[in-house]
Amino acid sequence: MFSSYFTGLSLMASLIMPIGMQNAFVLNQGIRRRHHLLVASFCSMADVFFMSLGVWGGAQLFNAYPWLLYTISILGSGFMLVYGYQCLQRAWRGKSQFAQGEAKHELKAIILACCAFTFLNPHVYIDTIVILGGFAANISTEHRPMFVAGGISASFLWFFSLALLGAKLAPWLAKPRAQQIIDSLIGLMMFGLAGYLLKFVFG
Repeated sequence: MFSSYFTGLSLMASLIMPIGMQNAFVLNQGIRRRHHLLVASFCSMADVFFMSLGVWGGAQLFNAYPWLLYTISILGSGFMLVYGYQCLQRAWRGKSQFAQGEAKHELKAIILACCAFTFLNPHVYIDTIVILGGFAANISTEHRPMFVAGGISASFLWFFSLALLGAKLAPWLAKPRAQQIIDSLIGLMMFGLAGYLLKFVFG
């Protein structure tokens, strides 16, 4: 049982730790200290759903309907281009995100961004449903709950660590000049990831 738990934990950790658009968003919200724990909770709970779906048969969905992943990739690349443009625009103007918005509108915008970074991110589906689901197919049914528990642990530890690390570094990285650099890097990364997804679809 414990070997299944640590297998799930290590596999999910290896999939989730490489920097991507979701990780960058969580870290940046931590740096801004804008509902960063809510963002970490949202991303972790989404992983719980997708991992459970993948381990208990969700991978068959993409095998039966391969166009689903292509559609998600196209929508996700479009979102990343828009978000990347907004980041670069903020960096150029030197304005911090949501600086002039009301708290209610800010929270709504953050939740919508969480949804987009999660549900329009094809890597979430590939990591949790396709790879984890495919791996779990080789694990006995009674050991799968512990395998999922390990993956869930890795997700919660990672996202909350990112959010809290960002908040810890906020005194240095939340300065206007630092935020300009961060927004520039995230904007460029979004454009690069969008190009990668489009290449995956049309390449």
